[in-house]
Amino acid sequence: MQIDPETALAAFETLKSTLGIIADKAKPKVKEQLLKWKAPDLAEKLQENIRQIGKITTIASREASTIDEIYYPSRIKLGKSGSRVIAFASELVTGNSRVTLIIGTAGQGKSVFLRYLCLRDLDVQGNLPLFVELRKIDENKTLNSLLHEHLVSLGIGEEDPEEVLKALLKSGKAKIFLDGYDEISREYSLRTKAEITRLIRNYDKVNILITSRPGAISQHLGDSFEIHQCEVAPISPNEHDEFFQRIGVPLETKQRLLGAIGRSRAEIKILLSTPLMLTLLVKTCGAQQDLPDTLPEFYDSLFNVLASTHDGTKPGYVRQKATELGNTDLEMLFCAFSFASKELFKKNSLSQRQLEESFTNATRISDVRCSIEGFKTDVTETICLMVRDGLDTAFIHKSIQEYYAARFIHTLEDKEKAREILESIGTGSIFEWSSELQFLEDFKDKSFENVIGIPHAASLLDELCLKKKQRTVSGQKLIRFLRGFDISIGRSKETKEIRTASWSYHHKSSPTNRYYAELMSAIVHEVMSSASKSSRVDSMSDTLEIIKLADLLKSDLRLAQNAVLAVQRYCEKLERRMNAMKDRQIRKSAGLIALLSRPTMSTS
Repeated sequence: MQIDPETALAAFETLKSTLGIIADKAKPKVKEQLLKWKAPDLAEKLQENIRQIGKITTIASREASTIDEIYYPSRIKLGKSGSRVIAFASELVTGNSRVTLIIGTAGQGKSVFLRYLCLRDLDVQGNLPLFVELRKIDENKTLNSLLHEHLVSLGIGEEDPEEVLKALLKSGKAKIFLDGYDEISREYSLRTKAEITRLIRNYDKVNILITSRPGAISQHLGDSFEIHQCEVAPISPNEHDEFFQRIGVPLETKQRLLGAIGRSRAEIKILLSTPLMLTLLVKTCGAQQDLPDTLPEFYDSLFNVLASTHDGTKPGYVRQKATELGNTDLEMLFCAFSFASKELFKKNSLSQRQLEESFTNATRISDVRCSIEGFKTDVTETICLMVRDGLDTAFIHKSIQEYYAARFIHTLEDKEKAREILESIGTGSIFEWSSELQFLEDFKDKSFENVIGIPHAASLLDELCLKKKQRTVSGQKLIRFLRGFDISIGRSKETKEIRTASWSYHHKSSPTNRYYAELMSAIVHEVMSSASKSSRVDSMSDTLEIIKLADLLKSDLRLAQNAVLAVQRYCEKLERRMNAMKDRQIRKSAGLIALLSRPTMSTS
């Protein structure tokens, strides 16, 4: 959002004062360098360098946009007080917690919201914020080294980034904005958690804001320090008009879309609650009178729409593909590439070497051939589902890689290979592929339902319920089940009010299960929302104690009953899903189509 000139001038003067405060915390040599940045021309240059984080490429445009141009105000759920628009990061720092975890689903605008808060910290409050994309963490890059890189890119950390970082964090004039905790490879998440813990313990004036998807490894953070957790609220139907205006949808198209949404099925209306889905709606259905019925249909139409888009500045001109592939072959190759890059590197931003290795494997498993240069040009400039990110190439959104990787499995002609892939996922890396598995369930994929969907649902129901014919959740079975997980509840030692929850989805003794993640989220959400609240105001001397969820439920009958009811509701829904899968399998194994699919008996 635009800043009025008077506020901007005041923030600029405050930034120069901030540089002086930071310099006072630094060693003499670094202090001298920092004080130079108080000069108006250098301070202005520093502002512009920080503002670069506000320039991003989205699926709505082939060109980079600024936060001012595309930001639609996010509403944040804040406990029982409902949701409201947040203008400053300081509004999300509460009580004793100096770490705020901002939870949001895929495409809900977490990254844009975090960038917006970061720039407000600079442009209105005159602070010096630090912004890091956590997906860049790998074997060689740590959180600390990325903070160093950021300071060097701003200019003020070129000579001694470590000393500048120390001075900045001691000053209390810097908040750290960490984007995408769920995008850190699992092997580096504990290392990153330890780095965040050290920052909190070593610098008592620092505040950290972190974004993540729900149910990610970010839930482990709460057992090391107190976290204030909040959620990005979905976009409501009465906001659609304003959102379409914000992203520049023409009046006629906007009216057509609003009418189509009004006529659409409830399933689709529920899906249209994030900036990503609403933007995809404009891209794929802007010229249509009616909408697709399911989420996969949105993505199905997305590729062909983007691959066939006319150049807006040249009427009648269709952009030539660098690969010279037709849409079908290019999509087949892109699906294989999405699968290969996920399997090989478990990340959605690829170095040149990683891109080449993923491409080589994709051409082999799809049997579609073209040059790597042509492929890179088409995916970044023609269909624009990837973007050049410095020296790397990244998917425009994590869910794009997930959808097309799932589509690769779904469309494999060799169904035995599809089964082998799913069996491998089901016994080893099921949580790393949880989004892809959800897409496969949405596809009603036969291999998924046979290998994972039905067996995993039946197994979980048997673990929790007393009888197969009458699925009643057993409280004793639930407690025994929960003891197999690392689920920790953080509560005030003085008031016993529950503050945080952290858990691991990987069961200590049982095989991994596709539905553990959903179940854990349901249980923890119920416990957090139904726990007693204290009327006592937080005190700085309050301490956080950690208790295992199973022990908490055993000692608190009311919470235990609520947890059992939540699990009962979940199990009833899961059984309905399982029965629907079984019915589909029966139908697919009967009838004329199945008859035609059977091998012909030899007459010789």
